[in-house]
Amino acid sequence: MQPHNNLGIGALIDHYAKTHPNKIAIYYEDTSITYRSFKKSILTYQNQLKKMLDSNQTQKVALLLGNQPCFLEVYFAVVMLGWIAVPFDPKWTKSEADNIKNKVQPDLIVTNDEFTHTASYQFEEAISINTFKTMTLTSEHLSIANTEQTFYLGFTSGSTGTPKGFLRHQSSWIRSFEAAESVFKYNQNDIIMAPGPLNHSLSLFGATHALHMGASFCLTTAFNAKKVFDIIQQHSVTVLYGVPTMFHSLASLNKRYTQPITCLSSGAKLDSQVITQLKTTLSQAFIYEYYGASELSFITYATNEFSYDYPESVGVPFPSVQITIRNQLGNKLSANQIGDIYVQSDFLFSQYWNNQAGTNETLTKHGACIGDIGFLDEYGALTVIGRKNNMIITGGNNVYPEEIERVITKVQSVKEVVVIGVADVHWGEKIIAFIKWNEEDQPNLTSVKKVCKMHLSIYKRPRKFISVIDFPYTHTGKISRQALKNNVEELIT
Repeated sequence: MQPHNNLGIGALIDHYAKTHPNKIAIYYEDTSITYRSFKKSILTYQNQLKKMLDSNQTQKVALLLGNQPCFLEVYFAVVMLGWIAVPFDPKWTKSEADNIKNKVQPDLIVTNDEFTHTASYQFEEAISINTFKTMTLTSEHLSIANTEQTFYLGFTSGSTGTPKGFLRHQSSWIRSFEAAESVFKYNQNDIIMAPGPLNHSLSLFGATHALHMGASFCLTTAFNAKKVFDIIQQHSVTVLYGVPTMFHSLASLNKRYTQPITCLSSGAKLDSQVITQLKTTLSQAFIYEYYGASELSFITYATNEFSYDYPESVGVPFPSVQITIRNQLGNKLSANQIGDIYVQSDFLFSQYWNNQAGTNETLTKHGACIGDIGFLDEYGALTVIGRKNNMIITGGNNVYPEEIERVITKVQSVKEVVVIGVADVHWGEKIIAFIKWNEEDQPNLTSVKKVCKMHLSIYKRPRKFISVIDFPYTHTGKISRQALKNNVEELIT
C-alpha cells in the first residue's frame, strides 16, 4: 500500500497508528513498539527538531546513533519533515569522520551513549538524544514530505577509498519499494529483519520499507548469528535482508528453522555450499540474490533456481530497469560482449555531495555507470566480470586496495605493497596484503598491523600478510595484480 498524491516516505504511519494502533512496528530486545507509540515518538522528535532549527529551510541532521529504536524514530522525524538524514558510521576513523563533518556541515548532530561507546570519535557540538526528552510538544500533527524532496545523504567509498557522499530523493526509494514488493512478494503482513548497521543503506532500506508499508521490523544492536536466529524463531521472521557473510554465519549454526522465510542477499554472490547449508538451517527458505549499489538501488535479481542454472550470473533486471553494455566510446555492445555496465531506472541517486565531476562521470546520457564491467547474454541475464579500480567487496563492504596500500607504505621497512581480494566462502573476498621489505631494514609486521589499526576501519584491514621477494610486473612496468591473484594459492602456501 503506497502513499498517494505525491506524499513521501512514512506518509501512512499516521494512518497505521489510527487503524492498527496496537500492531507492532518495531521489535527490539525485550521491547515491542506499537505503531501508535512509534507515531508519537516521531511527532515528539519533529516538534523538538523544529524548535531547534529553522523549519522553513531544508536542514541536514547527522545521526550518530546506534542500532536502537531512537535511530529510526529520529530518522523518520527528519525524513518526514522534508529534511536530510546523514547517518555516521561508528567504524569510521576519527580522521574520516572529521573530514565528512567538515564537508557536509550538518545543521544538527544527534548522538547517544551507544554510539559514543562504540565509535573512536565524537563531536563536542553533538546533542545527546536525552536532551530531547525534556522538551514539550507544540503540535499534534505529523509533518509529511513529498516524493521529490531529498531525504538521505549516505556514503560509499570513492576511487580514493575515502567515503563519498551521495544524495537521494524520496521517490527513488519509494519506486524501489514498489519493485521489491513486486519481485520479492512481501507486504505489510510480513515481519522483516535487516540485522546490519542502520548507517548502511542496505539495512536502512529494509527498515525504512518495512515501516513505510506498515509491516513489523525486528531491530538488533549488532549482527550475531545465534541471536539473529533466536529472533527469527521468536518472532517468526518472514523476510531477512543480509550480506553473504551473515548468511554464511547463519548457515554454519547447528540449528533448524522450519517456517517459510524469504532471504534477500546482496553484496556478492552466495557460495553454492553456503546456499546448501542455509537450506538446511532454514529449511523453508526461499533465497533471492540481488545485485545493486548504494547509488543505484536494485539492478538485477536471481532466484535460487536461476543461480543454480546460471551460477556466474547476477540475474535479470528488476521491473523498469534497463541495462546496456557499452565500450569505452559509449557504443552499445551485443549479447555476450564484455564492457561497462550502464543502468537506467527510477531508482537512481540524485548526485554526489559537492562532487559535480563525479556525478557527471557516473550519471551519463546512457545511464548510470559505477565502474562495473560485465555482459548480458541473449536472454538479458547479467554477468558481472569485475570492477574497475580493483575494488574489493568483503563482508558486504566496498574496499579499495589503493587506500590500504598507502597506509602500509607509511611503515619504513616496507618497500612495496600490493593488496588484493581473494575468494572466500565467509567474507566473499578476503583482503590479503603482499609486502616486499626494504633490504636494509628488518621486516616489521607488528608496525604494519599497528598502522592499519590506527588508520583503517576494521573491515579494511588485511586478514593475511604475505612476504614476497619480488612482484610480477606487466610489460609496462606496473605490478600485475592479476598475476598475483592467479598465483595466490602458491604464494600463500
